[in-house]
Amino acid sequence: MVHAVREIALKLKKEQVRDKYKAIRFDEYLEMIREDPRLIRSSYQRLYDMIISHGTHSYKRDGKEITHYRFFDDPFGEGEDAIYGIDEALKNVVDIFEGAAKGLGPDRRIILLHGPVATAKSTIGRLLRRGLEEYSRTDDGRLYTFEWDVSNFNDEPLGIVPCPIFEEPLKLFPQVDRRELLVSLNQIFKEQYQAQYELDVEGELCPKCRFYFNRLMKHYDDDLESILKHITVRRLMLSEPDRRGIATFEPKDKKNQDEEELTGGMNWRLVQVYGSDSDPRAFNYDGELCVANRGLFDGEELLKLQEEFLYDFLHATQEHVIKPKKNPRICIDTVILGRTNNPEYKRVKANEKMEAFNDRTRKVDIPYVLRKSDERKIYEKFFQGPRVGGKHIAPHTLEMAALWAILTRMEDPGGDVTLLQKAKLYDGESIPNRTVDLQKLREEAREEGFFGVSPRYVIDMISKAFVNDREGCINPYRVLAMLEDNLRHNSAMDENHLDEYKELLEIVRDELSEISQEEVRRVISHDPRELQEVGQKFLDHVMAYLNDEKVEDKYTGEEKEPDEEFMRTMEKQIGITEAQKDDFRQEIANWISERARKGESFNPEDNDRLRRAMEKKLWEDKKHNINFSAMVSDKSTDPEHKRRKGSWIERLKSEFGYCDVCAENVIDHAGAEVAREELQRRER
Repeated sequence: MVHAVREIALKLKKEQVRDKYKAIRFDEYLEMIREDPRLIRSSYQRLYDMIISHGTHSYKRDGKEITHYRFFDDPFGEGEDAIYGIDEALKNVVDIFEGAAKGLGPDRRIILLHGPVATAKSTIGRLLRRGLEEYSRTDDGRLYTFEWDVSNFNDEPLGIVPCPIFEEPLKLFPQVDRRELLVSLNQIFKEQYQAQYELDVEGELCPKCRFYFNRLMKHYDDDLESILKHITVRRLMLSEPDRRGIATFEPKDKKNQDEEELTGGMNWRLVQVYGSDSDPRAFNYDGELCVANRGLFDGEELLKLQEEFLYDFLHATQEHVIKPKKNPRICIDTVILGRTNNPEYKRVKANEKMEAFNDRTRKVDIPYVLRKSDERKIYEKFFQGPRVGGKHIAPHTLEMAALWAILTRMEDPGGDVTLLQKAKLYDGESIPNRTVDLQKLREEAREEGFFGVSPRYVIDMISKAFVNDREGCINPYRVLAMLEDNLRHNSAMDENHLDEYKELLEIVRDELSEISQEEVRRVISHDPRELQEVGQKFLDHVMAYLNDEKVEDKYTGEEKEPDEEFMRTMEKQIGITEAQKDDFRQEIANWISERARKGESFNPEDNDRLRRAMEKKLWEDKKHNINFSAMVSDKSTDPEHKRRKGSWIERLKSEFGYCDVCAENVIDHAGAEVAREELQRRER
């Protein structure tokens, strides 16, 4: 145990910032900023650089180039707060930060993240807060503040007084002299770092520091050099728990809202000490806007504040000052971030008295995810590792839950494109033999992503399936049942859409059934030898058809016309119509020619459409010879049935990720479907 404590202590010591406790003279600090002018960056500049420091990459989607910021992959928590599927919205947020860093206007606005519940607005704020904390601990992100040594004054019992709002030490210079120094610092900044923005240190000292500055000026007869000997510069590490440069704010009940929560207020005990409620030393600089100086103010449901409290943000944004009661104006440098939902936003937007506030707001829409693969990633980060308790999640469980969720968020395209097809198009899939203008689909549905089912509801229902599971495997049908059974019991669910949501669940069940049967078909009919034979036969007949030639029967040697019935039987398996058959056959011929040009041999499994057509054809040929009614019956004792079923289970496990439980279930389900179809066929 002692050894373990020693290891933890050494590790903790090693992780500490190198100059965490170092006392730095003011003249030493001036040399430091000449060597690295980044030390005096504004809050927006530091935030923007922090995001960029994690890197970016670009990709194309729907013909459009999109920038992905790796910072939003959550570099701190092993993906716990990773954000998926809203790269364009995140790009809009970062663009505002960049414009603010360059002083182009957004630095004087409230950045308001707007969207329905559970769209990662809070996660964005949490990542930015954590990111600033970590960045301030690095050499690239370091910043400094200062403290006063006033021990020679009898009425200052503490002797050492830190700046209450962590101000930049350069503020101790008068503004005129500060400007001259900034000219040379910006020149160094551009030469060393190819800077895309200019450094500036705005505003005056806070009232408390100005009080000590003026008192020392009087004491030393306006000798600034002597005053600065009372200054010790210290490393500032931003910290939300310690309330240093990172502030979070949640509006209270309207009856209990207090302006001092934002701006700070009088400390009446210190009023008795200093004898006046106008003495700046008797003021508590503990309002969230004071705490957030040099960093980030993050307001949860900001628009729920009463109107009179929202007025505090007018000067905080436009002029970077706040005005507490009975205290001079306080200059601040902070990123003001807020979050809101649509009802609150509309209420404030419609209020004519809030025109000035609305004019100082930059709204960024944060929509729901509209791609199935991205929505699935959201669920995957919740249901992995120790959380699943050793239980297996059957293939397509999270995928089908995600599909249903995004279907509820989409507008029906109408025409000859179904809602399910639209969802597949959004996810990068294509509709066979169809060309669809995806950009037009998006433009016709501007409100998509701002209505529908929240990811939280889906996550809750998957969790409920876990809790109620007794087999050790969570399957998609169980989760879809949970989603349907609890629709009316969810207080956030729009009752006007419950029937619509149930219809969408049926669409998802049909899609799941098709996928499941496709996989069972594949393990039953996927015989490489048979596939090669069928594929070669199809190729021979296609090439003869295209070249207007005959096919030689390999057994009799007789030359025959290409077998049109055989080719159409294959093509119909994947929806190739009579009108499309020539294009499909030419496509296969071109594919073969391209492989031959590269010196690659013919393997029909390498062409996905051809492989699926062959597997379905073999399935149709084989399924009538399998007694599925007996296969799915627990009472079946036929050893051949058991052997076949056992081999299919092993293939489902190895090729698709099933476990013994869900593999047997999906075979039983597919078998029951085939048995039902056969019964219907015989009855007809």
